[in-house]
Amino acid sequence: MWRLILLILAFADVAVAADAPPVCATVAQAAQVAAAYVDASRPPTLPALAATRLAVPEAVVLSALQPAGAAGASAAGFQQVWKSLQAWDEAVTLVLKGGSVFEINGRIPAGIPSEKSQYFNLQSESAGLGGHLRPDLLGSIYVVNLANAKGALRGLTFVDPGGEGVFGVYLPEGVQPSAALLAQFEATRALITSLPRICGPAG
Repeated sequence: MWRLILLILAFADVAVAADAPPVCATVAQAAQVAAAYVDASRPPTLPALAATRLAVPEAVVLSALQPAGAAGASAAGFQQVWKSLQAWDEAVTLVLKGGSVFEINGRIPAGIPSEKSQYFNLQSESAGLGGHLRPDLLGSIYVVNLANAKGALRGLTFVDPGGEGVFGVYLPEGVQPSAALLAQFEATRALITSLPRICGPAG
């Protein structure tokens, strides 16, 4: 049954045009985002939550944080980025849906493109992250690197062409990451910043 549902969804006409222009912050929106991140008395806010509070697509927040706190690239580099994530010793995959936040702790599994559909099938060998992704329905990938005296937020957000976050992969919160994990994150960050950039400075 699940395979039939996946095939139906894979071929359903639900995609936003892949060549749609990226959603980028205006100068006014960039000022709003900057104000939302001024408070250093608490750890940096997850961009998805800041977007909800400001009533804007998540890509507006992410693009406004550039270049210091975030960098975005085309989702055309999805497979390279996903392979890079597999090197992380630890990860938390985040999915925000209907006001709920789902957290899946564990390493990122490998994946391969389906030969029958548009899905990128995750090859999970144990409990943890599994499923079937649609890279062709993504517009951009942002790497986030925010830190203040109260904490740090480091990870990636995968964004659809309309500017909405689909899911994120972040370093675990509340613990100091190991030097190895930080190096693994920096390798992924370097990869994304080497790809063609999405959005320029908003002001």
